[in-house]
Amino acid sequence: MSSARVCVIGNAAMDMTLRVASLPKPGETSIALGITLDFGGKGANQAVIAARAGAQVTLLAAVGRDADGARIVAMLGEEGIDTRHVDHLDCPTDLSIVTVDAAGENTIVTRNEAASGYAPDAALLDAVSAPGDWIVLQGNLARTVTATWLRAARRGGRHTLLNPGPVQFEVNALLPDVDVLVVNSVEAEMLSGDADARRAALALHAAGATEVLVTLGAGGVVWCGAHGGIEQMPASEVIAVDTVGAGDALCGMLAAGLAHGHRLRNILPRAMAVAAYVVGRHGTQASFPDRARMLELARFI
Repeated sequence: MSSARVCVIGNAAMDMTLRVASLPKPGETSIALGITLDFGGKGANQAVIAARAGAQVTLLAAVGRDADGARIVAMLGEEGIDTRHVDHLDCPTDLSIVTVDAAGENTIVTRNEAASGYAPDAALLDAVSAPGDWIVLQGNLARTVTATWLRAARRGGRHTLLNPGPVQFEVNALLPDVDVLVVNSVEAEMLSGDADARRAALALHAAGATEVLVTLGAGGVVWCGAHGGIEQMPASEVIAVDTVGAGDALCGMLAAGLAHGHRLRNILPRAMAVAAYVVGRHGTQASFPDRARMLELARFI
């Protein structure tokens, strides 16, 4: 069994993806060129990638007490993810409607009854992780849940990775409890007030995050290290057909690599390679590399 342990606390959902020639404007009707139903949810996505990258993964999430919830839990089990702390709530399983255009850009509308009603007790920390493990959170759960888990994790000797999208609450006060912050350019500007990715990364580092990554899509990634150094790394050249799940793939790979004991700067190119693989394919988890392909992309496995 792998000694690289990751605990993801987030959401799990089904994704319905509609492919269109162009994203509809308000009042416009677009004809779907194709439709797929896939597994999704930022928490589940990051957990699946981390597991395929060789980490021992536990997921804390909530699904509905319905067929979709059962399907999600079965899939996670097949991935080797510990699902003992996935709760079944008396509500529908969360669903995202994703529209993707010919350039791979997307819009997402989400029903999040399960995630919004989910509040796992941070007293579970010792049951789901050990000192030195990585705790991964996103922005899907309530701020109080996110803040409590980040604080408990850091005080309990764990490492923390926060990917706060979708940004639904004030994040900056949480940053002193964050080892690695991963945001896209829009989120970076929202949190820092600065549209320049480099300055935004420095501001978020100054606000307390030990290391900061700002993802720029085709522009690559801006990294601010623990000592305030800034570097921009170019993205791999790829024809983007669907960007859904790429950020989650990056985060999952980072978590697995960090749990294997590697430095963030050293594993970032491999995580970016996985994200590039994902944007070149349709679907959410359907676009993720399988374990065999992951062996080629992640040299630390």
